[in-house]
Amino acid sequence: MLLAVNQLLTEVRLQRLSGVRGRDRLAAAERLAAQAAPLTQRVVRAASLLEVADAWLDDEPGKARCFAVQARELVNETSAPNVTALALAIEADAAMKGDKPKPECAYDLTQRAIKLARQHRERTTDPILRATAMRDRIRVFESATSAALAAGHLACALKAAENQRSALPNEPPLDLKLVQEALGIGELAIVYTWLGADRLLVATVERNALQSVSVPVGLEALSILESFSTHLRNGNDRGWEFIPKDAELLDVLHPVLLPSLVTSRLTSAQKLFILPHRSLHALPFSLLRCGESRLGLRYPWTTIPNLGAIHRRIPVAGGRGLVAAGIDYYPDVEATVGFDGVAEEIVERHRARGLPARRLTEPGVCKTFARMLAAGELDHAAFLLLACHGTSAQGDVPGESFLQLGSERLTADMISASRAPADLVLLVACCSGQRPVGGMGIQFWPGDDLFGLQAAFRAAGARQVIGSLWNADVGAAKTMAGVVYDAWVKGADAAASIQIAAVELCKNAFHQNNYEWAPFTAVQFGMKA
Repeated sequence: MLLAVNQLLTEVRLQRLSGVRGRDRLAAAERLAAQAAPLTQRVVRAASLLEVADAWLDDEPGKARCFAVQARELVNETSAPNVTALALAIEADAAMKGDKPKPECAYDLTQRAIKLARQHRERTTDPILRATAMRDRIRVFESATSAALAAGHLACALKAAENQRSALPNEPPLDLKLVQEALGIGELAIVYTWLGADRLLVATVERNALQSVSVPVGLEALSILESFSTHLRNGNDRGWEFIPKDAELLDVLHPVLLPSLVTSRLTSAQKLFILPHRSLHALPFSLLRCGESRLGLRYPWTTIPNLGAIHRRIPVAGGRGLVAAGIDYYPDVEATVGFDGVAEEIVERHRARGLPARRLTEPGVCKTFARMLAAGELDHAAFLLLACHGTSAQGDVPGESFLQLGSERLTADMISASRAPADLVLLVACCSGQRPVGGMGIQFWPGDDLFGLQAAFRAAGARQVIGSLWNADVGAAKTMAGVVYDAWVKGADAAASIQIAAVELCKNAFHQNNYEWAPFTAVQFGMKA
């Protein structure tokens, strides 16, 4: 009996993960609860009742609340913290959906749920159970974000949303006071958080101000987001061929991404920290219109994995060393003639400044670089340059996202298991700035964790990474690499270096008209210690 119920529970959970709603979902959940009712295993019975509660939530929030309360009464916080947290989240959602929404009640419920969700991590190896547990945790944080926002507690809403973001091991909960104190005058953080399938929370964080607006996202905008995010879910060897007409689609997204709240703050901004969420990671924010210009030409900007990156300190390589590798030819793919020359030129410039530099050349670049990573020989390399072929983010197997160094691949798994505490990693490679947002049969993964090459270099200790969202033009990429290096060696960070390079590339009409300057983006994991 228990085995049959667990099998049905897995099927019903899969429906929820896949977004199935309506009568079929409700019928399956009620059948599950009926079969589980005679069991002595209270956690299984409670989990079954929660599936019924979730199925009723949209149409009958009162019923949903009753089933959630029943589930919570079957267990306790100690024996089943995950079940209790999800029950509280559903009760909170029900409180917001009734004829008379009760935001303060919902807020109180989700604050209790958050404490439990933070404590619990599902240790099972079953992929469905792990995915469900993750989805349930994110559900708690989503409910908490919405409830806090409705209750007028913006700071609490941002803290709840931060739990969905990628965090370093043992990273403490978000302290907004530290974030605001770390922001300089003229620095603006723009935070995006999905509140549901068609509503986006857009918040601005400044040294002395915290504001937000909830923005509805129409069907046309959602369709455009889906077309962009496909490239960060279904990786292939051909990469992403961006066409100039795609830039026009961003005009539809402009009122969603840059509502009046944001544009009013941009007038005094000097540097931007942008925190996307899920599908928004696929967008070239550089191409958003800012008056007669574009955002990437007007402002130095960088993405960040979470708000903590604004005040977090990261120890980087103590010296000013540089390691560079450029690949011109490959066994089975198109040549990138000139990349080796760029690496050679940058190494020579660095040495001319009296600074240590090493250039890796074929054959055997990949093996040499991998050996240096594993042996800790990059501990004094503050600047890493890898100019080569790349590929789209591998959503089904994020650890296999790779850089093609000659005849061999340098994978994300190889990098993350090594040490490379560079201040800046410059990846002159197609699609190397992508981060997968879905895969393994799931359109968008729960939460907003960091995967792929960016995550790998973060795990290896890098502070900043520059990569390309789509297939980069070789000529533009070579120019960009030289300009970024010159700016960095003079003290500029990744955000400023990218802006300087974009402005330089736009002096060439072909690069400007075909947006060859726009794919290069930066991610910053923290401030320099």
